[in-house]
Amino acid sequence: MGIFSTPKPPKSPSTLESVGVATLGGVQVSLTLLEKLMDGTSIPFVKGAVGTALEVIKIAKGIQADRDDCDNLIKRTTSLLIVILDSLRGKTEKEIPDHLKRAVERLSTSFQEVLDELRIVDKRVGKRSSASIARAILYHFDNTEKLQGCSAKLEWAMNEFQVTSKVDSCLKDLERHEEVRKEIRENRTVIQEGQALMQEGQAKLQIELHDGQEKIRDGQTRLQEKIQDGQSKIQVGQAKIQEDLAQIREVVKEKISANLPL
Repeated sequence: MGIFSTPKPPKSPSTLESVGVATLGGVQVSLTLLEKLMDGTSIPFVKGAVGTALEVIKIAKGIQADRDDCDNLIKRTTSLLIVILDSLRGKTEKEIPDHLKRAVERLSTSFQEVLDELRIVDKRVGKRSSASIARAILYHFDNTEKLQGCSAKLEWAMNEFQVTSKVDSCLKDLERHEEVRKEIRENRTVIQEGQALMQEGQAKLQIELHDGQEKIRDGQTRLQEKIQDGQSKIQVGQAKIQEDLAQIREVVKEKISANLPL
């Protein structure tokens, strides 16, 4: 649209809600879809940020001048909205860490600043047809600067939020790694305690085995001594028997020689 062209009247809110506001990844995204996504969260400060962003989209969609800059602003706002909702999806307010809450609050501030600038642009576009040529030129260039500044602000906000989200993801990974390391340490402690008990049991078994072997050797020694003592007694007894037999034979011989009765 030229600088001095009469702006077309903005579309009605009902029409705005039904048409696409941006094409992301080949998918046409509508305000209705974004509002449904917003309804999926019950976190107050998130709903506030998303609600402000939706107002930015509605006003930018209704401005019938500087369309390229407005469409770029809508696309950046929509992308940022989806990133926010996706990052916080399924989380309760208590589950969102403080640094991520602060990031969303900064986004909400950025959306509000963009919304304030966009309302100024919207008012100027409405007045452009009745403005002088010089003022119309001034409005045109100032509006372009404001819209591009808004897009740059949201691009910076997007980068900052993505970095914060990555930090949050890294922190969660560190927490999971720490839990794994803790579990490994606990398992290692259990293993070490089991090994210590096993070594203690083996030491006791060795002592008991050694004591048993000593008792067996002591019993064998005593048994051997008893056997030797018994054998000695048997030998003494046998010698006594032999001696008695020899005496008996001598007596018998003497009686036979003397013809004495036995």
